[in-house]
Amino acid sequence: MSGIAIACRRNGGLSVKKVLVVCAAFVVCLLAVPQVQAASIQVAQCTSALPCFSSGPTPWSYSLSLADLTAIGLGTSAPLIAAQTFPVVIRLGETTLTIITPGGPVVQTLSEFSGGTHFTCTPYCEVDIVGMFDIPLDALSGTIEGAFGNSVNVSSAGVDVCLGSGGPACTLSVPEPASVLLLTIASGLGFVGFAARRRKV
Repeated sequence: MSGIAIACRRNGGLSVKKVLVVCAAFVVCLLAVPQVQAASIQVAQCTSALPCFSSGPTPWSYSLSLADLTAIGLGTSAPLIAAQTFPVVIRLGETTLTIITPGGPVVQTLSEFSGGTHFTCTPYCEVDIVGMFDIPLDALSGTIEGAFGNSVNVSSAGVDVCLGSGGPACTLSVPEPASVLLLTIASGLGFVGFAARRRKV
């Protein structure tokens, strides 16, 4: 049973003023809690100065520590994001994530990916979610590996490849603290209106 319901029962009925006080206190507590955002780890990069831009396929790999996986979010699904930084088309081969857990390795693979055609980037031509990887709650470490270039073309346009949301180059849209606050206030006002209607009946 919620704190609001308990307070109402103890005082022999529902007071709109008391509900407003409780809602205000809840909002203050919400604002006092730090907003935690998942991290984004850049795991690979192709630029116009590297061989991946003109030849290939060019393999890449990145070792993920427990600290990296914890920052990305243990027990969550993390996006693999490709942010195109230079024309013309992103070409990625299959990407494999191997997570070491106490029960053994957990292996997941995403299919190869090709982006759209772009001739200008300011600063990014496009930002794509290539796919999602599950991060086990008991993950200890991991390795993610792939290649620039695929079966369509052996090279790739310039691209930053990131695992997880929250980084400046590879960003997903996440609820802002203000949005959470507005939703909370709206819920509280809706409850107050419902309570007021019940009192009039």
